[in-house]
Amino acid sequence: MWSLKKKVLIDRRLGEVHQFATNPKHWYQWYAGLSEAENLKGKGGKGTSMDLMYFFFGRSLELHVLVVENAVTENGYVWRCLISGAFDGNQTWRYVPVENGTEVQFEMEYDLPGSIFGKVANTLYIKKLMNNSMEQTLQNLKDISESE
Repeated sequence: MWSLKKKVLIDRRLGEVHQFATNPKHWYQWYAGLSEAENLKGKGGKGTSMDLMYFFFGRSLELHVLVVENAVTENGYVWRCLISGAFDGNQTWRYVPVENGTEVQFEMEYDLPGSIFGKVANTLYIKKLMNNSMEQTLQNLKDISESE
C-alpha cells in the first residue's frame, strides 16, 4: 500500500471549511479530476456513499466512496472514507483551527491492482502524478474557500 500526505492553510473559519469540503455535492468543483457524484446517498456524514469517476493519467476510473467517519475531535474535525473500484484506498482529512483560519491535513493510502509492473509504474509515474493532483486539489479547495 502506498501513502501520500499533504496539508494546506486556508484563511477561513474552521466550521465553514469543514462544512463545504465534506459535502459531496461540491467535490467535483475542487477535487482535481473528480466527476459529480452519482447514486449519492447522504450528505457527507458517516454512512454516505456514492459512485464517482476519477479522471487520471488519461483514463477514467470508476470508484465507490463510503464515508466511515465525520466527527468533531478535541482539536477540530476528522473525515474518513474508504475507496473501492479501480483502486482500493482510504482517505483521512483533518480540519484543525489555526490562528489565521484552518489547516487542512490530508492523508491517503492506496493500493493499485496488478503485478510487479504496476508497482514499478506507481513508483516511477503514478505516485508523482498523485502527488501533483493532490497539491492541485488542496490549492483548489483553498482558492474556493477563500473566495466565497
